[in-house]
Formats: sequence, structure tokens, C-alpha cells
Amino acid sequence: MEAAAERKPEGIKLKIGKKRGSSAKALSSAGKSRRTLPLYLSMAKIGLIGFGGGSALIPVIEREVVEDQHIVTEEDYNKVVVEACVTPGALPVEIAAGLGKRAGGIRGMLAASLLMAVPGVLLTVVILSLLSNVSAGVMRQIQCLSIGLGAFISCLLILYAVNSLQMARAAGKKRLFRAAVIMAGVFVLNSGSTLFQLLGIQAEPFFGLSAVQVLALAFFGILYTNCRFHKKNAAVAAAVSAVYVLCMGNNGLLAYAPVKYTVWAVMAVLAVRGLIRGIREDAARSGVSVQIRPKPLLLQLLAWAVFTLLLSVPGLLVTSESLPYLIRGLASSVMSFGGGDAYLTVADGLFVHTGMLSNSDFYGSLVPVANVLPGSILCKILAGVGYSIGYGASGTVVGGYSVALAGFACSVSASGGIFCIFAFLYEAFAEVSVFRQIGRWIRPIVAGLLLNVVLSVISQNFSAGLDLHMNLPAAFLITGAILGADLLLLFKFRAPNWLLILLSAGAGLLLCNLAM
Repeated sequence: MEAAAERKPEGIKLKIGKKRGSSAKALSSAGKSRRTLPLYLSMAKIGLIGFGGGSALIPVIEREVVEDQHIVTEEDYNKVVVEACVTPGALPVEIAAGLGKRAGGIRGMLAASLLMAVPGVLLTVVILSLLSNVSAGVMRQIQCLSIGLGAFISCLLILYAVNSLQMARAAGKKRLFRAAVIMAGVFVLNSGSTLFQLLGIQAEPFFGLSAVQVLALAFFGILYTNCRFHKKNAAVAAAVSAVYVLCMGNNGLLAYAPVKYTVWAVMAVLAVRGLIRGIREDAARSGVSVQIRPKPLLLQLLAWAVFTLLLSVPGLLVTSESLPYLIRGLASSVMSFGGGDAYLTVADGLFVHTGMLSNSDFYGSLVPVANVLPGSILCKILAGVGYSIGYGASGTVVGGYSVALAGFACSVSASGGIFCIFAFLYEAFAEVSVFRQIGRWIRPIVAGLLLNVVLSVISQNFSAGLDLHMNLPAAFLITGAILGADLLLLFKFRAPNWLLILLSAGAGLLLCNLAM
């Protein structure tokens, strides 16, 4: 602290060029190998058991790469989560890209992303190609498996929330209180629609903001105030936030386009002003360095482009429809804010309404298959659309696989490339205090969102139970029993992930088959 106080103000430093003297030293090839091999195995495993997808896998990945394998630190993982949460695309793939980049550079980034996405995509395309030969019994067993693993995912989501509060408590009672308030507030804003659906309430919740809308509100508050509250900025932030909630929520009180656009504009202006003010205050105190080094980003984007091109060549040779399909696939990835359900809406508009894929193929075959399998909805749907296009154009399974491969490459590279751009911008401003505040408070914000995901996973389990012709109490008891056992084993005995996965999957298969 004394050294910081004696340092003379240096103003804002803008550094462009090669990084020198960084504390993050380059890993040796042997060190990279020790980190990347466990990372690759972890990404493949999570991709295979990743029922729930998206943000539901944040605590699953954390336990694997931070607590069990020690591949990255808690701080580095939280940075990756921040960067991924504000980026459109497949969230698990983006997190895998960030972890791979830290552990093994560009090669690690590509491989980790690939391994995270492959299991779900491969299962989707194979089942689509064998759909006429896949019995209803096999699909029922997959649903039984998803119920057990859904309970396991819910267990780790709860663990993430508990750990977030424990970390806040270690920093003091004030931090704990603020973290709890943030977590509860985020949950209230985000959980309305899911809670009403779970309880069977046929009404629109008052709030019901999406995860993206909640994150936008949180980042506005942090950027505008820099978490330094006084009467004026607190009043302005509260007023703007209230109008925003009334505009974006399901209450419809201020759901008018001019009001929405005005609120967005006001929030953007205030956030930028707050950011500039924060940078100037940092400069006045001790100087701040904004690191802009475009070369690594350009190399990463080039790697994604080459990756997409190489994997797309077979599909481009199958049919002339492959190129417009890939262009729309890229656009759909960029537009995919809001999770799996939101992506289905985007894909419907770009592929079904344009006549590229029939409504029956999309909703009658692809969506049901993708929904019962692990992995990112974006990657599964885009690859599945590619299979249908390739099979329809060539009349062969090989043609379908070729275009599906191109769609898979597009989904992974679009998510990874966009993530790299956002990560570059975030890391460039890493020393600015307002971005440190984002890193400090992102965990309770994400924890609040994940509590809603717990409800979503439980709701999915209930829906799967009904599809299996179980009654609702039976689905509730099975989910509750597996979740309760997982929580007991986790908190009481610190059971490892692999044991919880095996027990949850086995219990799901056994109990669901007994209840059917």
C-alpha cells in the first residue's frame, strides 16, 4: 500500500506490441503437456456427461479443472467465465477455448473446444442417421440416464452457490452480505418463468428477465458506479435499473419499443461515462496500463478460420447449399444470446422459415434428439441441420456426415472466435479497477443465475419423467432421491465427480425403469 501511495501519477498508458516482462511466463513444452493432457480428458468427459448444457456446466468444469486437476487457478477460471458469459455462442465451448488457450496456447484452445463439443454432436448425428433403426426403448434409456445426470448437475450447481458464499465470507461479513443480496436479487429477477413453469402456474411472472438481460443490468451497474456508491449515482442507477426491469420483464408495463431503445441508450452512455471516469481516477491515483497486443488475437482468429476451412471442404463438395448454410450457421452463432431455447428460435428463423430445412425434420426429428443428449444445443442443432441438408442433397449418409462436419466446425469456430475477441478486449483492460470489480462480483451473479438453472434442470427431469409415462410424484421422488444422495456424498464425504456420475447415472436407469 505504501509503495502504491508513493508512486507518481503516470496517466493512462497505452501499450501496443509484444508483451515483455509478463508475470504469466510461457510454459515449457513439458509443462504444457502436463496441463493439456488432463484438460483434454476432462473436456471430453464433461462433453459426454454434460446434460443441461450452457451455464449448468460452469460448476462441473470448475470442479474438474480447478479443484480436481489443478489445471488453472480459481482466479483464472473466473476470468474465463466472465469472458464467456458476455459472449454469444456455445458457452461450454467458449470456456473450453479459454482454458485450452491458457494451458496450451492455440493448439490447446482448438483441441479443448473440439473435445468439449464432439460427444454431443457425434451422438446427435449418429442417432439422426440411424433414426429409423433406433428403437423407442433406446431413446427411453437415454432419457432415464438424463434424469440421473440432471440430478448430478443440480448438485454441482448448488455446490457452486455454496462455495461462492463461503468465498465471500472469507473476505468479511460485509462481502458475505453483499454477495448474498446479489445472489438473491439475480435469482428473483431471473427465475420467474422457470418457477411458474415448475409449479404449473398459468401466468406471466412480474420479472422473468433472461440471463443475458440480468448480466446486462449487472454490468451497467458496475461500469457506471465502479461499485463506489454515493447518493447521486445510487439514485440514478436505481431509477434506470427500475425502468429497465419494467421494460424487459414479463410484466409488460413499459414494453414499448421507443422506451426500450431509450433505456438501452441511456444505460450505454452512462456505462461508458462510468468506465472513462474510472480510468481517469485510476490514472490520477497510480496510473493504469491498457494492454493492446493484436498479434495473438490475429493468430487465434487465423487458426479458427483454417480449422473451419479444412473441416468444411468435404461438405462444400457435397452440395452448393453448404456455403449459404455455413453463412447462416455463423450468423446464428453470433445471434445466440440466451441459451438453448433462444438458439432454437434463431435456428427456426434462419433454417426452417427460409425453407432450408422442413418443419417436420427440425421439430419432429432433430430437436427431440438434441434435447435428450449431452452437450451444447447450438453445436448439436447446427450439425444436425447440416446432416439433414447433406443427406437430402446426396441421398447418402456420407454426404450427410460431410455437411454435418462443416456445421460442427462452424459452430465451434464461431463460438471460439467470438470468445477470443471478447477475451482480448477484456484482458486489454484487465488493470482498470472497474474490470477488477467485475471479476470480484461475477461469481455471486453467476451463482444467482445457476440457482435458476437448478430449477430448469429439475423441470426438464419432470418433463422427461412424463415422457416416460411416469406420474409427476414419481419423477419428483426420483430426482429428489438422487439429488439428496449426491449432496450427502459431496458435502459429507467429498465424493469425486466420477463416483457421483456413475451412481447418478445408475440410479437414474434403475429407478426410472422401475417407475415406468
